[in-house]
Amino acid sequence: MARRAVVEDIVSQLTDGSSRGVLIVGSRGAGKTWMLGEILNALGPRIARIRLSASKALMTIPFGAVNARVGVKLVRSDDYYEVLNAFLEQIHAASTTSDSLVLIVDNAEYLDRESAAIILQVVMSSAAKLIVVDHPGGHKNYLRELWREGHLTRFDVAPLQSEAVRMLLEGVLGGKIARPAIDYLASRSAGNPLVLHGLVAGAREEGSLHKVNNVWILDHPEDRLGTESWELLQMELTKQLADSRGIIEMLALAGPLPLEVILDLTSVEAVDDIQQRELVEVVPGAVLTMRLARPATATAIRDMVPLGRSRRFLREVSKFVTIDDQSNPEMIINFTRWSLDCGLPVNDERILAATVYANQLMRPLEALQFSKSHEGTPHQAALLAERSIAYLNQNCAVTARKLSMHALEIAHSPEAGASALRAVQLSHSSAMDYEVCFDEAYLSFVGRFGDVVLNDFSSRADIDVLITLAIKNVSVGRMENLPEGIQALLAHPMTENVADRVLLKSLLVEVLSATGQMSTAVAMALDVVAELERPEGFPRPDIAILAYTRSVAAFIYDGAWDYATAALEPAIFTNPDLMLHSGGLRDLAAAMMQVRRGYLQEALAGSESAVHTLKDYDPWSVLPTAMGLQAYCLVMHGDLPGSQGILSQLALLNRRSGKFYELEGAAYAAAAQFMTGQSELGLARLWSLQRECLEHGYLGIELTVLSLLVRVGDAAAILRLVEVAERLESSSKEFFVRWSAAMRSQDAASLEQASATAMQYGFELVAVELATHALNKFSVGGKIHKSRKAANKVVAMRENMPGLVSPVFQTIDQPKMTRREHQIALLVAQGESNSSIAARLNVSLRTIEGHLYRTFIKLDIQSREQLTSLMAAPVPDNPGPPVALSRPV
Repeated sequence: MARRAVVEDIVSQLTDGSSRGVLIVGSRGAGKTWMLGEILNALGPRIARIRLSASKALMTIPFGAVNARVGVKLVRSDDYYEVLNAFLEQIHAASTTSDSLVLIVDNAEYLDRESAAIILQVVMSSAAKLIVVDHPGGHKNYLRELWREGHLTRFDVAPLQSEAVRMLLEGVLGGKIARPAIDYLASRSAGNPLVLHGLVAGAREEGSLHKVNNVWILDHPEDRLGTESWELLQMELTKQLADSRGIIEMLALAGPLPLEVILDLTSVEAVDDIQQRELVEVVPGAVLTMRLARPATATAIRDMVPLGRSRRFLREVSKFVTIDDQSNPEMIINFTRWSLDCGLPVNDERILAATVYANQLMRPLEALQFSKSHEGTPHQAALLAERSIAYLNQNCAVTARKLSMHALEIAHSPEAGASALRAVQLSHSSAMDYEVCFDEAYLSFVGRFGDVVLNDFSSRADIDVLITLAIKNVSVGRMENLPEGIQALLAHPMTENVADRVLLKSLLVEVLSATGQMSTAVAMALDVVAELERPEGFPRPDIAILAYTRSVAAFIYDGAWDYATAALEPAIFTNPDLMLHSGGLRDLAAAMMQVRRGYLQEALAGSESAVHTLKDYDPWSVLPTAMGLQAYCLVMHGDLPGSQGILSQLALLNRRSGKFYELEGAAYAAAAQFMTGQSELGLARLWSLQRECLEHGYLGIELTVLSLLVRVGDAAAILRLVEVAERLESSSKEFFVRWSAAMRSQDAASLEQASATAMQYGFELVAVELATHALNKFSVGGKIHKSRKAANKVVAMRENMPGLVSPVFQTIDQPKMTRREHQIALLVAQGESNSSIAARLNVSLRTIEGHLYRTFIKLDIQSREQLTSLMAAPVPDNPGPPVALSRPV
C-alpha cells in the first residue's frame, strides 16, 4: 500500500537530522489521523510526544493552544517568556525518560499566532522534532513558514487508488467485493477514506450493498452517507465561510457550473478558498467548469440546504444560466430536479427531455422521479416508455414489460409509438418469448401508424423504429439482408449524429465477428472505440455499454489481444453508473479473452466475478453465457463437481440471450458437459450447435464450436476446421490455418511448427496442446531425441499453466520418463521421502523436488499417490493411438 511507504519516509525524516520535522497536508477524511497513528506506532514507546490541538475557540486566546497543553498545575499566562519557560519545563520532563521527543500540532490553521511563536522557538532551539497536521489551503498557518523556509518536509495525503480502496473495503466488509463496486465507490468518493466509509455505511443502511455468493455486490445505490459521515460532512460545511459554503451548496444543487458563473455569484477569495481546500475542482475544456471534488457528497449536501435558501440559489443562478434545448443533458436533468424539489412548475416538454436524458445517462432514480411527476399529459405514452426503461435499469423487468406494452397501447403519435417500441424491445430482451412479443408489438405499431420505410422522406420516428428493428434482428440472429440494412441506415442523413453512428456500427461489428469477417470487424470496432473515447466525451452511456462490449468481442474473436486489453481498462468507463452497471460485461469479456488465450486461472476468476455481478444485474441477458464459460473454466481446472453444479443451475435458468452470445455460451457449456462425464450429451450438443452455425453462416461462432470439438478429441471436426480457417478473414488467419492443417496431417514436425505459431499469436493453450500432440507423435515414431526435446518444451510450457486439465493431455500417450525420473518415481512408489531419496542417490533435496515437479507435469498428475498408482499399473507392450470420438448421426 502506497501510504505505508509514505509513513516509512516520514519516520525517516523524524529520526535522522535532515529536517526539523514534517508537514502533513490532507483534506478532511483523507486519512491523516490514521497516518499519524501509524507514524507514532512506528516511532515506538521510547519517543516522547507532546500533542497540541488547536481549535477555533482557542484561536481567539493568546497562547491558547500552548496554555491548554501546559495544564492547571502551571500558571497560565499571557507573558511570552513565562509561557515559553513553562512549556520548556514540560518538554524537559518528558525528555528525561525518552530517547527523543516530537511535538504534534493538529488543525494547524487554527493555531494562534502567539502559540505558533512559542513552538517555533522550541523547535529551532532544541532537538525536538515537529509534526504539523493541516488541511490544504489553510489560512494564517504560521507554522507553514518552517516548511517554506526548508525546515519541514511536506507530505500530501493523496486520495486512495483502486487497489488501496479494495483493501480498505474488504477490511471494512470482511470479505471480497466485486470489482465494479470498487471502481464505483472509488470514483464517487474520489478516494477519500471518510467518504468511502460513509458510502459503505449508507449503502448497507439502504440495502443496496449485499452479498451474492460470498461476494459483496453494489446494487443501484443512492449515494446515501452513513449517519457518522453525514454528521461529519455537516460539521465541515458549518466551518466554511458563508460565501464558500454557498458555492458548495450551489454545486450540489445545480451540478457542474461554468467558472464564470461562479465568479459572478460570489467573490474571487471564496472561489480560491474552496479550491485550495480541495473541496471543488476546475474541469478544463472549451468552457472552464467547477464541480464538487467528491461527487458522492452532493446528495447529502442537497438534503442539508433549507428550501428557502435552495429557492434563492436557483433564482440567482438562473440569472446567469438559461436552460433551453441547447443546454447539455446533465444541466437539464439537474435544473429540472432542482425546480421540482423547490416546488416550482416545469413544462411538459422539459420533463420529457429530462426523463429521456436521465435514462441515457443511466440515472434511473431521476428518470423515475421525472416520469411520475406529469401523469395525464400529452406526453404520457412517451413518459411511460421512459419509466419502463428506468424500471429495467432498477432490475424490475416485469414492471418494465407491463409499462412498455401500456405505453404502446396509448401512444397517439409515431414518435411516442417509436419510444414505446424501443421500451418493449429492451424490457423483453431476456424473456423466452421475446421474438413473439416484439413482432406483435411491431405489427401493432404498423397497424396504427403505417409501414416504416427508409427513404429521403423518413421521419425521426421511422429511423428510431428501423434502428430498434436492427437491434432485434441482431439479437435473434436473423441475418437475411441485415448487414445491408444497417449500412443503409448508416448512410442516411438522419443518423449522422455520433450516438446513432456508434450504435449502428457496433451492431455491424457484432454481425461481422459472428460471420467470420474479423479483420473488417476489428477496423470498425476501432472506429467505435475512438468515438467512445473522444476527449469531449460520449453523450450516451446507455449505448456505450454494449458498443464497448461488441468492440471488445471483435478484438477477442480476431486475437487482437492488445486492443482488447486496452479497451477493458476500468478507466475507460468514466461515467460512475456505467462503471457499476457494466461490471458484469467487462468481467465476462476479460474472462473470454483469457479462455481463448489459455490463461484459465485468470479466466476462472473473471467468469466467477461476472456471474456474481450478472446474477444481480443483467438487462442484456448474458448471464447464461457467463455461466457456460464458468462451468468450462472449472472443469478445465479439474473441478468436476463445481462444473456440474454450474451446469445444473444453467439448466434451470429461464432466460434467453442474444443469439451470438447464446451460441458461444452453449458451446462452452457443452464442452464442460462432455468433460464432466456426460460425453454423449455434450458431444451431441456441440455438433448440434455446429450445424446451426453452418446453416446460418455464423462462421466466427462455428470456429469456437469446432475448436472445442477438437479439444475434446473428436477428429471428425478437423476437416471442417480446415475449411473454416481457410475462409476466415482475420489478422490471426496464419495461426488458424497452420493449426487446422497440422491437426489434419498429424505430422509431428507440422504440429511442432504450428505450436510455435500459436504461441507467437498468443493462443498459448492451443500451443501447448499442439506441442503435446507433437510429443506423442515423436514418441510413437521412435524419435527418442526429438521426443525428449519436445517433452522438455511441453514441461516448460505447462509450468505457466498450473492446475490446467485439458482433454488433450489426458487422451494422448503419456510422455516417457527419463531414466532418472523413472528411478525416483519407483522410490516414491516404495514410500521413500524426498530426503531419503536424495541421500540414497547422493544428490540435493532440491534436485529431487525438481525431478518430481517435471514428472508431475509430464504425466499430468498432482500427487505422490497418483504417481504411486501409475507406477503400480501394468504398462501395455504396444500402446495404440487415442481413440477418436465419432460424430453422432
